This record gives sequence, structure tokens and C-alpha cells, in this order.
Amino acid sequence: MSKKWITFTAVTAISLLSLTACTDNTQVKDAFEQSLSKQNEMKSYTFEGSTTLAISDALLKSSNPLTNGLLSLMKESTLDWKGISNVEPLEFQTDLKITPKGSTSPIEIPILIKDSKLYFNMPALNKTPDEYYAIDLQQMSQNGKSALSLDTLKNTSQLSSALSNLVFNGIDPKWYKEAKEPVKLKDGSSAKSISVELTSKNEKEINTLFQTKLPEFYGYLQNNGLLTADKAEQLKKSQPSATQLKAPSKMVVAIDDSGFIRDQTFDITFQMTVDGKAQDNHIVLHQSYDAINKATPLTKEVPKKVKSFDDILKLIAPAKK
Repeated sequence: MSKKWITFTAVTAISLLSLTACTDNTQVKDAFEQSLSKQNEMKSYTFEGSTTLAISDALLKSSNPLTNGLLSLMKESTLDWKGISNVEPLEFQTDLKITPKGSTSPIEIPILIKDSKLYFNMPALNKTPDEYYAIDLQQMSQNGKSALSLDTLKNTSQLSSALSNLVFNGIDPKWYKEAKEPVKLKDGSSAKSISVELTSKNEKEINTLFQTKLPEFYGYLQNNGLLTADKAEQLKKSQPSATQLKAPSKMVVAIDDSGFIRDQTFDITFQMTVDGKAQDNHIVLHQSYDAINKATPLTKEVPKKVKSFDDILKLIAPAKK
């Protein structure tokens, strides 16, 4: 009788532990999804980040020589940035540095959005560091020729949340993990760390889910001016299985006590097959946010030497068929 009782007790304990683990994982996933929704409440913030790219022609390639030249600089490169973003009114500044693989001299591109105009200096196009090109975002929004507009730029946080929700929503809670110890943020406060890893154990399952969402994913990018209509259509027509996430890959976010994502890292390996040829890609992205909803004033001034970007846009625009 005692043996039966011991066996019953052991089975019950194991069952309870399994149930608790499942519940805990569900709570971890819920906390992550709530943090994505919370990002929509970010109306101002400072940010800092970097990314290392190893991207194939299948993803970054254009038929336009000028556009292709710019994209080729980024295919194998490291990008660093730091700036300020305010939504109402839309104000934004950043200093972007692009360091192509093998180079020790970064290409520095200062960017400013103020009074519905986007200003930037690009060494390959501008003659001097104080000469800037300007794009009238208000006019661009009104003529409707580009999906990139004032509204889409204001909705950057919403787009990021929507894309993350799209990719991560259907993942089984058991693949979500919360670190036992909180992490320290730059301001000294603590945050919970949540991660999702792509391994040999879940690679097939997550790929099946990811591939069903690819057309919608490309649609989001197109509608927000981050993917041309031609490129989006091309990607949508390709077989979903032509894009495969590969292990090891990982996503880690740090969520503060207010529920905001303050730090995030994506280390993603994926493969794209074009014309029967599989091409590998690797992206490591890190981004942090501070001073959320504190309306940090911009430090950059509107440049005095400004040229219209219309002539350059004509060169970048796809050729008529």
C-alpha cells in the first residue's frame, strides 16, 4: 500500500511540475506580447543600436544602378546609430554610420526630420559635410506616390510591434524562457529578460509557422514604404519554403517595470532560395531605448545649405517598362 502511495505521490508531483512549467511559460509569453503592445505607447524616446549584416543579393538587389550601389555598401557591413525620436510633432535625429566589411573608415550619414522635412548628408552625393539634401515629407504624403509618408514614419513603433507580433504570436509558449535573474539597464534600473531560441528541436515547427505569415509580413513592409511594390510582389510569388529560418537563432528582450521593451537583440540566420540557388543570410541587431515619453528635445539644427532631393529621386525611381 505504501509503495502505491509513493508512486501515486511521485506521479502527481511530476504532473504538477509539468503543469506549473507550462503555466509559467504561458505567462512569460503573455508578458512578451504585452510588452509589444506597450511599445505603441512610446511617443518619444532616445535610442541607440547597431547591426551586423551578411545579406545575399536575393534580399538586397535592385535593377537601378544607383540604388544597387547604395545597397551593395550595406550587404556586408556594420551599422551603428544613436538618436532621438518624438512623434507629435514628428521630430527625429540620428547619426548613422555604415562600415563596409573590411573597411576601417565608416560612412557617416547624419539625418534630421523637422517641420515635415527630412534632411540628410551622404558623402557619396553631397559635396561638403554642411550640404544637405531635403525631402518634403508633407508633399510626399499628399501626392501619394510613395508609401513612405509622415504617417508611416510616425507609426514606426506600431510597425515594429505588428511585425514582431506577426512572427512570434503563434510560437508555442514552451519555447519562451525568462532568465532567473533580472538584467541591469544603462540607467541602473532592472528588467526581466525573455528569450526565444530557434534550435534543432523547434526549427521545423517555427519555420512552418513563419512561412504561412510571410506574405502578410512583406505586405506590412510594402505598406510602410520599407519594400518596393515590385520587390514585395516578387517575394510574395516565391514559394514560402524558399525562405528558411536556420538554427541557431535567438531573440532576447529586456522589459522594465513599466512594461516597455528597453533593450532587444535579434541574432537571426536564414536562407533564401532564388532560381534554385540557396543563399545564406545573417543579421545581428541590437537596439536600446531610454527617456521614454520624456519629450527629449533635438540637438541638431536645420541645415543652412540645402538642395532638393527630387533630381536624385528621379534617378532612384524604377525605370518605366
